[in-house]
Order: sequence, then structure tokens, then C-alpha cells
Amino acid sequence: MPIVACIDRYWLQRGQFLPSRDTAKRSITLWREYWGDTRTITDLTAGAQEDFTTWLSSKGYSDGYVRRVIGVGQTALNRSWKRGEVRQVPFVQLPQGGEAYPHHASRAQLVTLLNTPMPKHMRTYTLIRLCTGCRGDAALDLQPFQVQWDDKLIHLNPAGRRQTKKYRPVVPLTRVLAAHLKTCSAASHYVNWCGRPVGSIRTTWRKIRKAAELPTWFAPKVLRHTVASELRRRGVPGWEVSGLIGHKRGEAAATTGGYAKYDPAYLGKARKALDAWLTDLAKDVPWLRGVSAGSVDAGNRNGAKPESRAVAGSKVVGGTRIELVTPTMSR
Repeated sequence: MPIVACIDRYWLQRGQFLPSRDTAKRSITLWREYWGDTRTITDLTAGAQEDFTTWLSSKGYSDGYVRRVIGVGQTALNRSWKRGEVRQVPFVQLPQGGEAYPHHASRAQLVTLLNTPMPKHMRTYTLIRLCTGCRGDAALDLQPFQVQWDDKLIHLNPAGRRQTKKYRPVVPLTRVLAAHLKTCSAASHYVNWCGRPVGSIRTTWRKIRKAAELPTWFAPKVLRHTVASELRRRGVPGWEVSGLIGHKRGEAAATTGGYAKYDPAYLGKARKALDAWLTDLAKDVPWLRGVSAGSVDAGNRNGAKPESRAVAGSKVVGGTRIELVTPTMSR
């Protein structure tokens, strides 16, 4: 069987329906480019695989990306064997992965990004990721039925979707994100364009990044890494950070998913730190300042005690709203 026939069948039957379909599609393109249309599965000797790995590395791809590309082919081959389409497949050796993504955004870079003109769906996407620490596909998939307003929770994994190794936890609904989501007209997905779900934000993100003159490594995943780094910097316990970004697995995760999420203190330090962080960023981001002010007003209406003294540097306009919100007001 030609190698491309195997991986094309995988794409049509499985790959195009995965959240990581963009990576799978690009990986299949690279497999086709190197192996051509006629080389067969028997050509996948150990030496040939090593040459393929060297070829991928010579194109400038990172070790982690090379591993993902080869992993797509490995999955396609194993899938064909399990379904009896081929009698046997060679062992595909995955190369060593690279180091963990080393970058996180500084406060100045986040302020620059948030102040760069962008469509509202991109503001929503960015805010969801900053307030939950979720992955990009979870932000794009978020729908109104996943938000429990009374319990102040977000189920990042919607009912009916099977959990994968990229675990989607239940996370707190922060005041800032709640205030923003209430302004979204989301018949289906919160991140939508003219009412239709957005499949990918890569092209739009790239344009925004270039307009903001941010470095090339400033990819969407930097938001998740920045959330984890900022929470640890603010003294949030490691287990809360792990629970927020979906690294808590096994029995502890099952307990959290079943009962602990209804505890008013569930990931409480992470929730407070996220709101304080976004309120701090809002000092230099006008549109976010309005969202933060709205979240504080909502908290006061729900029984939170307002500040009894004026905050230095704040300006009260017409006695109705606060022009500059400080972290102390989000308590």
C-alpha cells in the first residue's frame, strides 16, 4: 500500500474531525512531500525514518513539531493495521520531543496586544483564554450552555464530548469574564463571526501580532503559559494552577469534577488572582477597563461590600462609574 493512501484514508475518516486537524493536515502534506505518491509502507525502514526526521529538522521545524508530524503518520499506520487494511506495519520511532514552550508574555506585551485594534470575536477569544487558562480549541468551542451562572462555573468540556489527554476541566467563572460574556450575542458559540462559529483564528492572530509589532513566538498558546506563570507569581498554590489548566488527573480530578467544584472556595485563590490581574491590566486597556468596572458593579449588587474610601488615582465621573479600577476594588 502506498504511504499516502494510508494517511489520506486517515485524514478522510478521522483526521479532519479532530480539534488538531490543522496540525494533522500540515503533517500529511509534509509526509506526501517527502515520500511521494508511489513509495509504499515497506519503504519505511529504520534508516528511511531517520532520513525523514533529518529532512524535517533541516526545514527549521522544532523537535516538538517534528515529533508531532511523525506521530500523525504513526497514528495513520496503526489505524490501518487495526482495521485489517494492511497485514503489518513497521515500528515508527518517535524522536525526542523538545523542551516545554519557554515563552510567556510580559505585562507590557499583553497591554500592547489588548490595545491593538481587533474584531470583537478576537477580544472574546483572548479574554476567555486569559480568564480560564484554557487551550485554543476549548475557547473556540465555548457555548452558553457550558456556563453555570448561578454556581459561577464553566464546563470547558461540553456534555457529550469525551475527555482526551488534553483534559478540559471545570473552571471558575471570573467576574471579568462573566461581565464580558453577558455582552456577547452568542446564539451558538461565544467566539463567532456573523453568528457562525470560528474554525481557526491563526490568520487573524498573525495579522494582529504583526500590527502590534510583537515577536514571532507570540503565538496564541503564549496566553496559557502566561496565565500559569502569572498565577504562580501571585502566590496561587501549584495544585490550583494545575487544576485550572487541566493538569489534575486521576482520582483527584474525578473528585473535583464530581463534588468539589460546587464548593464556594473552589480554586478560590486562582479566581481572585485572575480578576485582580485583569483589573490591573485594565488600567492601561480602555475597553477592558469598562468590562472590569462592570464586573465590580455586578459584585456589589450581589452583596459585595464596596470600597469605603477613594482610591488614589481614580476618577469618579458623574457619580455613576469609576474611570480607573484598581485591584483592591475587585475583592
